[in-house]
Amino acid sequence: MKIINKSVYYILSVLFITACSSPKEKSLEQIKLLESNDTIFSPQAIEQIKKAYLDFASKYPDDELAPEFIFKAAQRCNVIAQHQQALELFQSIIDKYPQSRVSEEALFLQAYIYENSLQNLGKAKEVYNTFILKYPLSELAEDAKMAIENLGKSPEQVLEDLIHNAPADSIQ
Repeated sequence: MKIINKSVYYILSVLFITACSSPKEKSLEQIKLLESNDTIFSPQAIEQIKKAYLDFASKYPDDELAPEFIFKAAQRCNVIAQHQQALELFQSIIDKYPQSRVSEEALFLQAYIYENSLQNLGKAKEVYNTFILKYPLSELAEDAKMAIENLGKSPEQVLEDLIHNAPADSIQ
């Protein structure tokens, strides 16, 4: 009998806490649940979590999680080949949250999408250069420089260039 009373008390407590949680907390709980199932790579599951991220950021634009959720939504867009939307979402981070820790990476990923997904090498070079000017001390600045040097080259050509340009003593 005591076990049943404890179970009922526990269930009622959980229901009470859930019922009293704010809409923001409910949104975060939904996102957490969707993220726990994020290993399913179905377009429907990706759309569902993307929508949850964007809904949260729209409702709570001043929350510190908003730029990170927009970033995650942009990444999901890129996975399901919604490259234009990914670019727009990354741009919204750059514009609205320039001090965010994900703003730097958002700019770099814009260039990456132009280069690798859209094959717009001119725009990729422009965005990589903007990245280098804006974040010259970033760990990604060297990657941006290397990307510019290798724009339009196949992986085989890049490897061949590395071999030909390597110092003689490092090839052995």
